Amino acid sequence: MKRPCCPVYCRLARLLFAACISVVLPALAEAPSGAHENLNAREQFVELDSEIQAIKQEILAIDQEIQLLEGTSLASHGEQLVVLVSVAAGSTATPSQITLLMDGETLSQHSYSGGETAALLEGGVHRLFAGGLAAGNHQLEVLLFGRLDTDKEFQQRGSLTLSKRSGRQYVELELRAGDRKSGPDLSIRELQQ
Repeated sequence: MKRPCCPVYCRLARLLFAACISVVLPALAEAPSGAHENLNAREQFVELDSEIQAIKQEILAIDQEIQLLEGTSLASHGEQLVVLVSVAAGSTATPSQITLLMDGETLSQHSYSGGETAALLEGGVHRLFAGGLAAGNHQLEVLLFGRLDTDKEFQQRGSLTLSKRSGRQYVELELRAGDRKSGPDLSIRELQQ
């Protein structure tokens, strides 16, 4: 696969070239004569070779990071799914832990701290998941454990058949007050863009 020339790659190539030149030129300028000096020159070239190998390893590590960032960038503009968690106004129920599954596999799991639940009660929104998802139909499942203002614990389970289209899609998990008998409601819905 041919990569477009980018400033990072050009900068890395210049860095490698400058490192090689800065080590090779002083070694050549000394121009050793005699057997003892040949041994010193050989040691310098072995040292130079090890330095070049170390620089190559750094460049490869940077290249891997760039590829990872490019993949993330493509997912963020192409096939991305974002799942948000909120608590409806007037609800006294708060989440303690949420597990998000897609097609039977765990995508995300989060345990909420006291500060996070307070922020949700004040109208905050938590991004539970943001990642790539292939186009097509998927089964999204949510398992929510929470607590009522009476310190009574509850559990809610919900699901949504998601038809993933090209582009970014948003799904909201909203915890609503519900009634006293059945407890809080968990609403799972796609947000329209």
